[in-house]
Amino acid sequence: MSCRRSEDLSQPTTSRFVESIATTVRGQSDSADVEAVVLRAVAQRSDSIDLPDILELRSLLNVDGEQTDTLEEQVTTIISAVDAELAGWDCREACA
Repeated sequence: MSCRRSEDLSQPTTSRFVESIATTVRGQSDSADVEAVVLRAVAQRSDSIDLPDILELRSLLNVDGEQTDTLEEQVTTIISAVDAELAGWDCREACA
């Protein structure tokens, strides 16, 4: 795992980030993979997350998007799960 800074996802711009991702998903086909779009956006936003990290995150995330009412809520849920997972990675790196 490379060095990460999970606080990037907790900044006040998160609502704009969520809306940007939701707009991207809406612009794609009905079969858009919301989790993949969110992970791609997180990787583009971060200087410290690379492709192996994204692939690992994808395998670790356990998000049930069907439990949300709106696309924005689904995106927010995925971002929260990514943020929590990255916080765990930061903790493990600090303890190592």
